[in-house]
Amino acid sequence: MRMLSSGMKEGICRRMLGYDKDIVEIIQFGSSVYAPEYAMDIDLLVITKDKKEYGGYLDCLDDFDFSCDVVVREIGEKVKSGFACNILGAFEVLYGEGGYLKEMTADFEPRFREARSYIRGAKEDMGMAMRSEDEDDRDRRIRTAFNSLFHAARLAAMSYLATENTRWGGIKRRLPLPYRAEFEEFINTLHVDYFYNGDYPSNYEEEFGKWYGIVEDFVRRLESEYR
Repeated sequence: MRMLSSGMKEGICRRMLGYDKDIVEIIQFGSSVYAPEYAMDIDLLVITKDKKEYGGYLDCLDDFDFSCDVVVREIGEKVKSGFACNILGAFEVLYGEGGYLKEMTADFEPRFREARSYIRGAKEDMGMAMRSEDEDDRDRRIRTAFNSLFHAARLAAMSYLATENTRWGGIKRRLPLPYRAEFEEFINTLHVDYFYNGDYPSNYEEEFGKWYGIVEDFVRRLESEYR
């Protein structure tokens, strides 16, 4: 998916406001912000004074040549820490000032612990892959193991950026170097090549061990900076 142009963003807001005049903020978040070239769809958070029929929010975006996932919340609603992490880690305010979003995500807690859980899960999946006698089961486990490493890095990166937003009040859509370059490699290799395309090498166990150490170190360094 390409990066949204200013005209497309204005079009999204115009359609949304045409359906719900009580909207106070529209926020684009997730992979379409931090890695638009790999995103499969657009994630939008709509904050309104009064929720309307949910299907209407989707219907008003039907004419665009990309798919959208829309989350609708009313003013004053809190969101769970996991969802707050996904938003705050990479977002852009398309409409409004962002104050309602800040209030809604005030209870955010970093999720480095969950990132480490994904790392452990990746190791378990690789172990099951090695024990599997079915070729399809083994392939699925291998791909899942590599993708779990990607999600560990993603959660750590989102936690890091969301924490920076909370502490400094800025909106950071990109990781600073060298973390940005490392994260792009996680996307390209672990998420796209190995998981989506299944193009992992024949020595996948050795390859997994290498990436396991790289991701573990990436998470550790981000968490140590946060602390």
